[in-house]
Amino acid sequence: MVRIFRGGVLDERFEGGVVVIGPRPTQMIGLVRGDLFVRDGSVCEMTGMVTGNLLAERTGKVVLKGLVNKDAKAVGGDLEVYGMVVGNVVNEGGRVYVDKQALVKGKVIGGVTDAPLPPPAKTPAPAPSAPPPSPSG
Repeated sequence: MVRIFRGGVLDERFEGGVVVIGPRPTQMIGLVRGDLFVRDGSVCEMTGMVTGNLLAERTGKVVLKGLVNKDAKAVGGDLEVYGMVVGNVVNEGGRVYVDKQALVKGKVIGGVTDAPLPPPAKTPAPAPSAPPPSPSG
């Protein structure tokens, strides 16, 4: 079973995969017995545990402060690792930062930046339209 979340605080135990799709930031402090996918401009701070894989897809961003039992991957998204990854940390077309205090038992595969990643870019708000000219005289 897959659960979909659109933001907020998730302090529960989930059986199966979890998909986070914005628009609000998500703070995951529970347990996911499966894979965690973060997509579409979503930001997820993971301080809990994922027994499967963790994927930052497309324009998603994951800040990992907890534990991932398998691989943590950036597949087009952003991944910051401050916690522990038992498997590999893999960059497949995204951006990855691994803190010097983080523990990665597997390998770090692909390019890694040497500084934390900036927050995701906000889409610019449309400019307010000018009021129509008032008729004169």
